[in-house]
Amino acid sequence: MTDMVDVDGELDHQGMAIELIDAFAERDAAGLAALDAAGRAAQVQARQALYDYVDRIWEDAKVNSAARPDWNAVAGLGDLTNALVEQAGQAQADVGED
Repeated sequence: MTDMVDVDGELDHQGMAIELIDAFAERDAAGLAALDAAGRAAQVQARQALYDYVDRIWEDAKVNSAARPDWNAVAGLGDLTNALVEQAGQAQADVGED
């Protein structure tokens, strides 16, 4: 992926996504904990579907010169959606759900 800083020293899309993940994690964990088992399972399924969609775009990007800066947004979304899937899975594990 990239070094997460653009030519002006500002965070790029991927860097911003990582900051967003960190800032959202606590609130997301609380929201997921408040759901019942069916709600958490639905979150895992929805988040996985979004991740799979973004990942397919990223795979295409890798074939078509992923090093280009304009693909950085896709990398950031990949990081973000992956984190959302992991957080939902962790919420299930925290309460002993599969």
